[in-house]
Amino acid sequence: MSRYPNKPYEVGYGKPPVATRFQKGQSGNPSGKPKKVRQPFDPGRVLEAIDNEEITVTDNGKRKRMTKAEIQFRQLFVKAIRGDMKAARLIAKMAADYFAPEARGAIEYEFIGMTEATRRFGPHWQRRIAELNAAAGYPR
Repeated sequence: MSRYPNKPYEVGYGKPPVATRFQKGQSGNPSGKPKKVRQPFDPGRVLEAIDNEEITVTDNGKRKRMTKAEIQFRQLFVKAIRGDMKAARLIAKMAADYFAPEARGAIEYEFIGMTEATRRFGPHWQRRIAELNAAAGYPR
């Protein structure tokens, strides 16, 4: 309504129609802004985000962008090649677990020590393994 009863109320910028205004004592946002829902802490997601970060490294004099996970795998391979048996077993296990079955083929290797070979195959384990490999068609 306007101050002057004879003059009609003008609707325009900053002057909404009287019928569509908020009622007295009622908020324009009665339920309020919803509170932010905190995501639960997930260490796996954090680890994945860190492993997927890309950094620039120098490899053979050339700069390359690699993910941190790729760098970790490369370092693990280098350790295995240099004779770290723990790293070699880990790589063999990961290869068996993560390679596609068609890429894996029919051959499955297992790394065992001399003590385990003696326990499984007896004191003449070298001859027994040679017989098993010959029967399977593997070269000597």
